[in-house]
Amino acid sequence: MSTTFTINGQPYTVNLTDLPPDITLNTFIREHAQLTATKFMCLEGGCGACVCAVSDGKSTWTVNSCLKLLNTCVQLEIITCEGLGNQISGYHPIQKRLAKMNGTQCGFCSPGFVMNMYGLMEQHGGRVTMEQVENSFGGNICRCTGYRPILDAMKSFAVDSTVAVSQESVDIEDLNLKARNCPRTGKACMGTCRQSKLIFEDGSQWCWPSTLAELFEALENVGNSDEFMLVGGNTAHGVYRRSPDIKHFIDVNGVEDLHRYSSDKESLTLGANLSLTETMEIIRSTSKQPGFEYLEVLWHHIDLIANVPVRNTGTLAGNICTKKEHPEFPSDIFISFEALNVKVIAMKAVDDEEEMTLEQFLGEQDRKMLVKAFILPSYPRDTYIYDSFKIMPRAQNAHAYVNAGFLLELDGNSKVKSARICFGGIRPDFIHATDIEQLMVGHSPYESDLVEQIFSKLEGLVKPDEVLPDASPAYRSKLACGLLYKFLLKHAPDAEVSGKFKSGGELLQRPLSSGLQLFTTQKQTYPVTQAVQKLEGMIQCSGEATYMNDVLTTSNSVYCAFVGATKVGATVDQIDASAALQYPGVVAFYTAKDIPGTNTFCEPSFGYEAEEIFCSGLVRHSEQPVGVIVALTADQAQRATKLVKISYSNPSSDFQLMPSLKDVFCSDTPDPSRIIPLVISKLKEVKFSDKPDLEVRGIFEMGLQYHFTMEPQTTIIIPFEDGLKVFSATQWIDQTQSVIAHALQMKAKDVQLEVRRLGGGYGCKISRGNQVACAAALAAHKLNRPVRFVQSLESMMDCNGKRWACRCEYQCHVKTSGRIVGLSNDFYEDAGWNANESPVQGHSTFTAANCYEFTDSNFKLSGHAVLTDAPSSTWCRAPGSVEGVAMMENIIEHVAFELQKDPAEVRLANISRKTKMATLLPEFLKTREYYSRRKEIEQFNANNRWKKRGLGLSLMDFPIIYIGQFPATVTIYHVDGSVVVTHGGIEMGQGMNTKIAQVAAYTLGIDLSYVKVESSTTINGANSMVTGYAIGSESVCYAVRKTCETLNARLKPVRKAKATWVETVEAANAQMINLIASDHYKTGDMQNYHVLGLALSELEMDVLTGNILIRRVDILEDAGESLSPWIDVGQVEGAFVMGLGYWLSELLVYEGDNGRLLTNRTWNYKPLGAKDIPIDFRVELVHNPRPSSAGFMGSKATGEPPCCLAVSVVFALQQALQSARQDAGLPREWLRLGAPTTPETLLLSAGHQVSEFKLK
Repeated sequence: MSTTFTINGQPYTVNLTDLPPDITLNTFIREHAQLTATKFMCLEGGCGACVCAVSDGKSTWTVNSCLKLLNTCVQLEIITCEGLGNQISGYHPIQKRLAKMNGTQCGFCSPGFVMNMYGLMEQHGGRVTMEQVENSFGGNICRCTGYRPILDAMKSFAVDSTVAVSQESVDIEDLNLKARNCPRTGKACMGTCRQSKLIFEDGSQWCWPSTLAELFEALENVGNSDEFMLVGGNTAHGVYRRSPDIKHFIDVNGVEDLHRYSSDKESLTLGANLSLTETMEIIRSTSKQPGFEYLEVLWHHIDLIANVPVRNTGTLAGNICTKKEHPEFPSDIFISFEALNVKVIAMKAVDDEEEMTLEQFLGEQDRKMLVKAFILPSYPRDTYIYDSFKIMPRAQNAHAYVNAGFLLELDGNSKVKSARICFGGIRPDFIHATDIEQLMVGHSPYESDLVEQIFSKLEGLVKPDEVLPDASPAYRSKLACGLLYKFLLKHAPDAEVSGKFKSGGELLQRPLSSGLQLFTTQKQTYPVTQAVQKLEGMIQCSGEATYMNDVLTTSNSVYCAFVGATKVGATVDQIDASAALQYPGVVAFYTAKDIPGTNTFCEPSFGYEAEEIFCSGLVRHSEQPVGVIVALTADQAQRATKLVKISYSNPSSDFQLMPSLKDVFCSDTPDPSRIIPLVISKLKEVKFSDKPDLEVRGIFEMGLQYHFTMEPQTTIIIPFEDGLKVFSATQWIDQTQSVIAHALQMKAKDVQLEVRRLGGGYGCKISRGNQVACAAALAAHKLNRPVRFVQSLESMMDCNGKRWACRCEYQCHVKTSGRIVGLSNDFYEDAGWNANESPVQGHSTFTAANCYEFTDSNFKLSGHAVLTDAPSSTWCRAPGSVEGVAMMENIIEHVAFELQKDPAEVRLANISRKTKMATLLPEFLKTREYYSRRKEIEQFNANNRWKKRGLGLSLMDFPIIYIGQFPATVTIYHVDGSVVVTHGGIEMGQGMNTKIAQVAAYTLGIDLSYVKVESSTTINGANSMVTGYAIGSESVCYAVRKTCETLNARLKPVRKAKATWVETVEAANAQMINLIASDHYKTGDMQNYHVLGLALSELEMDVLTGNILIRRVDILEDAGESLSPWIDVGQVEGAFVMGLGYWLSELLVYEGDNGRLLTNRTWNYKPLGAKDIPIDFRVELVHNPRPSSAGFMGSKATGEPPCCLAVSVVFALQQALQSARQDAGLPREWLRLGAPTTPETLLLSAGHQVSEFKLK
């Protein structure tokens, strides 16, 4: 029977039994409706790329289409970004505002942000506050922009907006907040009425019960051994993957009895299937009733669960049942409900319901027991105190390190009558601190003796389990104790608490964020230097911009997924894919034996050592691909990979698994076979003074960082005639073309690439994506049919190299003035298993002295690549430079600490007075009020025991070195004078194409609207250098200007003084003047230069939790004559925030026993979100009135250098921690902070003991 879905008012009719029962809305939108604005990346509701809106005709809300199952949408109208607004029907105001306010860079995340904002406006009738807006994007990740311009654009719609909006960004039309109506009926489209049951070919069933009786009837049909699923929002799939063996899907969304709620003076009853969003609305309104005031605390806690689209569909019962099935799950609903003694109404049959405690329900063995409702008691606030806490690695969209709920009942004498002290994130079997609950009864909770007893006993009770990648037991134990202490500090009468301790009772309170951007432009060179809107911005915000996976192919396309090896150090013996080949939909399985040519995805002629496409012998790292499954759908391919069996011969007896740099250095004598010296300075040994004023020694460690591009590694291959058409997300089309050709024994001419744009790059798509491209090409070549390979997030994180982890061992001699007179720096960078892309002699060396004055006689630098049993490390935004700058800045800070001098003064003592930095730094310190703010922070720290602030400074001298070549072709059309530019660079969010268009328009003397920049191909962009090293935009702009100058020379004979551009072009064409020209940039065409930058970061730390707020950041960057200021400001902000993630939250954890990466999902790898960025974010581009001859038209790179400045937050944290440690009575000593400095690191470094938890 056919079912009709409506998307953007258009009907799409399908037979649901022809589709898998668990097909997602995202798959249907993209592959069946072929609407590509709705993206995907993580496939677990953690990134926001997949967000769209749904409507039931009464209300509209956003969902993660990657989690939302299609069959739950049969009576919903679906709205996608291109349906909201587009080039044909006109853009929606949200799309316009985001584009015009510089809120898009790579653009891959933009449709998700637009749709999330649309849903927010719909849910609140178009009237939202700035606070609501800023709080609603926890589920949307943007790796490019740093969030500030996105938040500004969205907050500009708020009723209380203070965001300045240019006149051209103001839309006079309304926001069109109503769902689109069906074009045939004029009414809201609701799809066809759903059936009660579907039976699929494999015997699986989907049921839509509408009553409890029908629901239990469906459950009765489930066999004792059958797997079944009660389908609500399917959000648990974002934590624990849904079983592929489910035979019965029972959709409970239509059962009205599970959505009811009611309240009286004694209790609030919430239907089990209420979404978290619906629950929040109910409890907020109920919190105004006497006895239910505590619900406001519950509201704020639920607001910290996941993100808006997940809360829109995730249900109360779903959350609790996930806890039942997985006792280790740190459920916030459970911990809150358990603390509140919420009762469960459970049912075994329509006429068999029972009220029980949560503990009883979790212990029930009947897997078909149904939760009907939850009963929340009334707790009058004159006799009850309730509070709850959730401590996370970032501000939003993360599960708790530890969560807690505390409920005290007081008698008439303010003594504890009963207590419920509950913790999550400790151990599955530890929830209640029963001994503490009993201890408190009969006492005032604020008695000093009782408080001392509480924490003496609690420290012994809280014994967390140790399960990687969870935070350490030591952290979670101290954190749990700190939360109960925070509860007592918060609720104790002021007279009972010391003023210095009181602020410890509150969590960090984040105000609304804001920013300031300062730059200058030069009207005489417009549109160059003009602050123009990104040319592709509008189609990115409407979702019409094409990325590699948006390329449509024919219906016989197939999909790929890697099969990974798991036994590192062993040799692959046999691969048995017979079971996988029998799996429905599987077409083929290929291994190294099937490759007709060279088994490498790194081109040896480009200076690389071979890295195998498919492992043919020794397994170098966990999940190294041994082959590729090819199937009719991506899900089938992914599931079939689990069925491939690999046998191994054992590793050699002397093999020791070391997947990380720390593993290599855990011994005092690291394995010398793993350490490769790559660069040693001319100075073999520093001649240190026998009697220095001070000697400083230390170790500085930096971890790995995953690029986290929003667009996955993606390649589409379409066989054409005698060759392949390749659409690959690559930063280096030349190398991708080469490795595919060599793998397939084809000529380069028969492998043609086209790249329109990338959804982010940051270096991971220079060579790592070639493994995907080669595998896809092999499948297309063998099968002679289109192949689509979009690598899963887990596979990317398992297989792709990361930023090099780095260890720096330093020794320096220093004068009391702060001047460093001798420095030795031995540093070690994690190369992974192969040093292909770990050129220690690269930027780590160039930036190791940073902006400070050293000579060959007093600075010894020794760099080493360290081989580990992990994927080969690769380029990552400002590769090597982040490490080089950070090493030197850390040494400066350490010297200042040991001398007890201001770090700014030590910097000034080591900067040559002849350099520009010697002028910039004093002015920067003055205008940013450095010294007065430092004094204010010292005073704040003196007055507060449990909140501390810090102010960190960092400087940067970033060398730009031009290499390689980039071609460009410019075509002028005689019909209307329009211009098309093609080139060998890759647009990936850095604004290259906009700058190119500005340069072309300026050089040709025409309006910017005449110019279009087309896709990069291996025809017009043949033999191009990789787009990276921060030189791509300037290099291609140089080539474009040369080409346009050639065209100007050709047009000169026919130019007339008053002729228009179109008339001139027509005249040239009439004389058959060639209106197509090509030229290129090559090494030596432009002079190298240096980018200088300064950053000052102020933050506040909660000593009891380790959480921080970045209160303010000031950045000053020497951008020369910015070609396109809004783009460059966006690059500065985005690079800096990516750097913040590296230093604060992005922790990668390998399992020591098998080398498996444990943090390979959005569930456990945490880039910063919208509420983690600086609250006050100020960026200034230094204007140089006399541009040097270096660079292009006086401009300077901005895409990579600012990432180096983010280390300033670590120095601010050092200051905050030193104050905390002083208060703890610890001796003054330098702390080895590094990347990442997580809340765990901060709390444990603060040094306090639980015995210090006193009220006075």
